[in-house]
Amino acid sequence: MEALTGPDTLAEIQRTLDLAWASDDVPEYTRMCIELAVSEIGTNIIAYSGDGQPVRLRMVVDVRPENVAVMFTDDGHAAPVDLARISMPDETSESGRGLALAHRVLDELTYRRDQQGNHWTLTRRRSE
Repeated sequence: MEALTGPDTLAEIQRTLDLAWASDDVPEYTRMCIELAVSEIGTNIIAYSGDGQPVRLRMVVDVRPENVAVMFTDDGHAAPVDLARISMPDETSESGRGLALAHRVLDELTYRRDQQGNHWTLTRRRSE
């Protein structure tokens, strides 16, 4: 998937995942974890990477026998995150749970920034 972010971006992300699931028998729990994490990271990219303006977003799903990886690349602003310091906010916080939830359901979450933009990789082992 490659598109400018907008009101239909999350639906496009879900369609991309649906196509990946149709081509391989990925266990339901693995799909659920990937979908949750992808939704959270995708929402953050849409909401924050362009400061309300569209950004070019590319998403690739890589389904392998041992794991599923989703790679996002966007040309928006750098994400001010330190993945080593992710924690769930306190129960009275109204936001800030998305990254912590994604981190919790994935086996690996990475972020880097280079000349092409932001690169997120979300990986989950296949499990029954």
